[in-house]
Parts: sequence; C-alpha cells; structure tokens
Amino acid sequence: MVSDNYRELGTRLLMPIAKRLQINPTILSLISLLSACGAGFFFYKAELLESGAADYSLLIAGILVFVAAVFDALDGIVARMTGTASKRGDLIDHTLDRVADILILGGISLGPIVEERVGVVALLGVLLLSYMGTQAQAVGAGRVYEGVLGRADRLVILTLVPMIQYFVYEPFYDLYIMEWMAYGFGIICTASAGYRFSIIWKELENQ
Repeated sequence: MVSDNYRELGTRLLMPIAKRLQINPTILSLISLLSACGAGFFFYKAELLESGAADYSLLIAGILVFVAAVFDALDGIVARMTGTASKRGDLIDHTLDRVADILILGGISLGPIVEERVGVVALLGVLLLSYMGTQAQAVGAGRVYEGVLGRADRLVILTLVPMIQYFVYEPFYDLYIMEWMAYGFGIICTASAGYRFSIIWKELENQ
C-alpha cells in the first residue's frame, strides 16, 4: 500500500498535535466518523451544474475526508501515547473505519455523478479488501496490509479526486474522474483482496 509506506512520516507530523490533545481517543474516532458522515452527505449532494462546472460540494467532501483521515490517525497515536490502547479500542477503531467507508462510498454511490451500480461495486471491493486484512488476524495469520489501495491510499484518493473533479469537470473517455475512481476501487480492491487471500493461505500452510 503506497500511502502506508509514509505512515511513520505522518505519525511524526501529527505527534505535536497529539501531545496537545488531552482527550479520550474514542472521541477522536467519533470526530473522524462525523467528518466521514459529512463527506458522504456532500458527495450525495454534489452534482455537475448545467453550466458544466462542478458543485462546490465536491470541495467540501474532499476536505471532510481529509479531516476524517487526520482524526483517524490521531486516535491511534493518542491511545499509544497515553497508554490507553486496548483490544476494545482496536475493535471500536476498525468498526468505525468500516462505517466511515460505507458512509463515504455510499454517498458517492447514491449521488448523481457516479452511477449507482458502479458505486456499489466500489464499496463491495473496499469492504472485501478490508475484511481480508482483519480476517487474517482472526485466523492467526497476523494482520495483513499487503496489496494496492489500502485504507490510507483510498483516503488520499478520496481527498484529491473530488477536488480535481471540481476543477476538471469534463468527462475523460466518456467518464468523469469520479467514475474512473469508482471503477478503480471496484477492480483494484477486489484484486488486492484476492492477493491478500493468497498470502493468508500460504501463511496458514506453515501453521
């Protein structure tokens, strides 16, 4: 996962903020979830105007995805710094991550820019990829992060693509940039899920 390679850099950048936050990590997770909810709403509300320009809602949605990503990273950093990291906290974090994925991609699926069926396929691909990562841990193969378009990658894309769509609103080969993104999520995430399955399968052969 491309963006996950920069996880350590991101942690260092957010560390000064985390040190100033005297707050329960769960609250940070909830703020991240609320931001994802807002992003989903603005994706649902966004449209391409009759003038050909894109709706400002796309910009707001992209910003909210970025905010959700930052607070999602901060909750884990704060939990480790304050010694409050726990299995229950990990359960909450992973659960809210999946809810956030559903809210964001659900908003895109139900919105007018991306065809609903394409959006649903993208959502299913994302959920399947995330499931394979956590299922590996459940069967004793350890947490698997391999593959393309992990969560960090997707959040970066979901931040940048709506902003690009706002400024570059003409179709590219008859598809809007947001639609290309949805197709990419559906195909690449599903393929990455298969790759993760193969890694887990091989790991279990040695146990």
